[in-house]
Amino acid sequence: MGAETLYTEKRNRLGLLTLNRPGSLNALDEEMIMALSAALQNWQDDPQIYGVILQARGEHAFCAGADVKQISALGQKDLSAARAFFEKEYRYNWQLHNFTKPHIALMNGLVLGGGVGISLYGTHRVAAKNYAFGMPETAIGLIPDVGASWFLGHLPNSMGLYLALTGRSITRSDAYGLGLVTHCIDAEHFSPIKQAISEGEPVDVLLDGLHEDPGKGELHSRHGWIEAIFSASTLEEIMHRAKALADESEGWSQKVHDELAQKSPTSLHLAHALWKKGRQSSLRRALGREYNVVATLLAGPDFHEGVRAMLIDKDKSPAWQPSQLSDVSKAELETFFENEGRQLQLREQVGV
Repeated sequence: MGAETLYTEKRNRLGLLTLNRPGSLNALDEEMIMALSAALQNWQDDPQIYGVILQARGEHAFCAGADVKQISALGQKDLSAARAFFEKEYRYNWQLHNFTKPHIALMNGLVLGGGVGISLYGTHRVAAKNYAFGMPETAIGLIPDVGASWFLGHLPNSMGLYLALTGRSITRSDAYGLGLVTHCIDAEHFSPIKQAISEGEPVDVLLDGLHEDPGKGELHSRHGWIEAIFSASTLEEIMHRAKALADESEGWSQKVHDELAQKSPTSLHLAHALWKKGRQSSLRRALGREYNVVATLLAGPDFHEGVRAMLIDKDKSPAWQPSQLSDVSKAELETFFENEGRQLQLREQVGV
C-alpha cells in the first residue's frame, strides 16, 4: 500500500479508494480529505469509471472519524488552520452527496463521526458483521457533525436525538433498520464485489443478490423507552425522565442518565438545538450551521479538554466549562448560531 494515507487505484471500470491509517483506526487527516476530494473530481468526469468503492485497511475500524488529537493540537497553535480542516471535511461531504456515479462504501469495524461523513452520502453503504455506527462527539466537547443534524434529524421519532446526545454505537442490524446502511454483506464478499464493479456489473443487482437480512437489533426492543425519554422538549426533562424511569426500564434508563451526565453540557445543548433545526433543514444548510458551531467550539475550552481527558491522558474526568446543564445560558447558546453558514460556502445544487 505504500506510505500514502489514502491509496487510489483504477481497476478497469472501478475507482478504488483505500483508507490507509490502520494504526490510527483510519482517522481522517487533511491529506486524506484532499485526496478523497481530488479522486472524486477526477473520476466524476472519467468515462471509463463506472463506480467508486471506498474501503479501509485494518480489522478494527473502517474509520473512527477525524484525527481529533491532531486537530486539537493544531487548534491550540493555529485556530484558523483547525477550522480549515473542518471546512475541507464538510466540503467533501457535500461533494460526495452530489457525486453522480455509484459510490459503494465497504465497511467493517467502527464507523464513527467523520467516518460516517465519508460513507453515508454515497449511493450504497455495505455493512459487514463487525460494523458499528456512532456519533460520539458530545463526549469530547464537540457536536455530532458532518451533517448529523440533518441525517439524525430525519430519523423517525426521537431516535436521532438519542444517538446524537448519548453517542452510543449501534450494530449493523439497527443501522440497516434505520436506513443508515443499504446492504448487509459479509466481508468475505468484498473482493468479489470489487471485481464485479471493475467489470461494470450493475451495482444494485449485485448488492441486492448478496444482501442478507440482519434481523432486529437492540434498538427495536428499546424503542419505547427511547421515545418516552427523548421526546421531552428540554434536556433537563430528558434527564429527569431517564432517572424517573430507571426501575421500569430495569436500570437501562439510569445508565443513559449517567452517561449523559458525563458529557459536555454545552455540547449536549448544542446537539439538541442542532437536531431540532436539522429536522426542518436541508443538508446544505445543516453543514453550514454545524461549521459555524464547530468553529466557535474550537476557540473554547471544552473540545480541547475533552480530547485531553478521553484520548490523551485518558483519565476520563474532563473539567467542563460550565460543568452543569443548568449553567449553560440561553444567551451563550445563541452566540453559536449567529450568522449561520457565514463561514462555509457550498455550491448550490438543484433539488438538494
